[in-house]
Amino acid sequence: MLRILKAFKYAFQGVIHGIKFEFSFRIEFFLTLFLIPCAFFLGENKIEIILLSSSTLLILVVELLNTSLERTLDRHNKEENKLTKIAKDLASAAVLISLLIWLITWSLILAF
Repeated sequence: MLRILKAFKYAFQGVIHGIKFEFSFRIEFFLTLFLIPCAFFLGENKIEIILLSSSTLLILVVELLNTSLERTLDRHNKEENKLTKIAKDLASAAVLISLLIWLITWSLILAF
């Protein structure tokens, strides 16, 4: 049980760090606090609510992974190199794709 509590503690520390120090995550986090309740009002059934909510939460997950990767690369590679740039660009592309998933999901559900 103690291990589970420590895992939750570390996870919450990560979220708090993201809110304090990562501008993009902060914006996405606070939009999520608004959008998740909206999903319960706008979704007409459980599936729609799940899709609206999960597509919103996916953005946070991918943003945290992107930030983690960027921090790790910055720590190990003081000078910029081609592989570091490619890895950071790929992680940023993952964030972009998660945003597109969100946009498509919300657009299709709200349009019909």
